[in-house]
Amino acid sequence: MDENKTTSASAAPTPPKKVRRIGRVAFAVLLILAGILLLVQQFVPHFDLLSIVRFSPVLLILLGIEVLVYSANPRIQIKFDWLSVLGCGFILVVVGCSSLVPVAWSLYSPQRDYARSRYQSTLQDQFYQALNADPDLKARIRNLQIYVDFNHTESGECTLQDGDTVSVYVELPENGYADALSFAADCRRIAELSEQGGVRADDYNFRSSTDNSGTGSNYSLDFLASFAQGLTDEQLAQRVTAYYEYEGSSYSTQAERDNAVKAELREQVIQEFADSNDGAYPGDEYISEEVEKRFNQLFPAPAATP
Repeated sequence: MDENKTTSASAAPTPPKKVRRIGRVAFAVLLILAGILLLVQQFVPHFDLLSIVRFSPVLLILLGIEVLVYSANPRIQIKFDWLSVLGCGFILVVVGCSSLVPVAWSLYSPQRDYARSRYQSTLQDQFYQALNADPDLKARIRNLQIYVDFNHTESGECTLQDGDTVSVYVELPENGYADALSFAADCRRIAELSEQGGVRADDYNFRSSTDNSGTGSNYSLDFLASFAQGLTDEQLAQRVTAYYEYEGSSYSTQAERDNAVKAELREQVIQEFADSNDGAYPGDEYISEEVEKRFNQLFPAPAATP
């Protein structure tokens, strides 16, 4: 009889483990916090929600604590509640996007765009006034644009501050320069007058392109305002990027372009002479004179700048 009781007691089934789903607590806490933070953002001016969203990895710590607490109890079986985990991720996305709205508004708001446009117009007028000191140089400018970039992110601040940039773009005459040195001299003089006129510029961009025929010289020069200080025209000319073009073909040096053009003109002169003289070959002196004449018509020397 006693043996039967012992056998019966040992065969008694063990109680089932309780199932705890990991993620429900974190989801509930996050849902409450998200609601509170979004309400605060609506009613508290200049509330920086983005700085709080940076602490979102705390959610992982909370999930880890849940796992440790429940796994320490042998009577509890843990399972991940994937719907709750996905819900946490969705809430983080919603709160994160909400935190970026004020930043995007401060960077691209109509008020900020209007202030940027107003500064650009004011600086452009001030720049033209500074150029009155050299009317001949001012007359050679084909286009002048000033671009202002507000790089600061403070909400409501629409004034030029440290870190903001002012860029000046100047378009000079097409095929208006005999060489890079004369182009660099005008660029340096324009930057000098702008500083004397009180225009705060961070960088300058100068261009002198070819005309629609695609024949001529193309010069460009970009530099920071501080870079040009103390440099001579010759030193600044070393920074000029030059392209020499003929009927749309570009050459890296003027000599290379000139040699290619003269070779083509030479063939034209010989062919034209032969066509009009029953295939006869012209003399070298005639060829040289005709090539130089046609070359000078293609590339007339620009008027000397004072």
